[in-house]
Amino acid sequence: MKLTVFLGAASAVALFAGAAAAESFEDMCLRVSGEWGSTGDVAAQCSCLAELAAGDQSLADEMTALGESASNDAEAYEGASAAGKAAMDQCAVES
Repeated sequence: MKLTVFLGAASAVALFAGAAAAESFEDMCLRVSGEWGSTGDVAAQCSCLAELAAGDQSLADEMTALGESASNDAEAYEGASAAGKAAMDQCAVES
């Protein structure tokens, strides 16, 4: 069974008042995945998604928006565009 993991972006953290330093893209992915109770090799998935998002600002923006609106992995995946789903699928690991 493949596990999809949401990835947010560091720019979302900057929106919060009083944030001393923005999280990295990967750190935010790990934090959100923890909050959502994601299972599997979350670290590898977050690293993979961070690499993809680093080269695609629209993907980074989409993942940020999903992180703000979704409440779990499945909801984020369902709300993703075809490109977002493809990125999540590409980074999914067997669990």
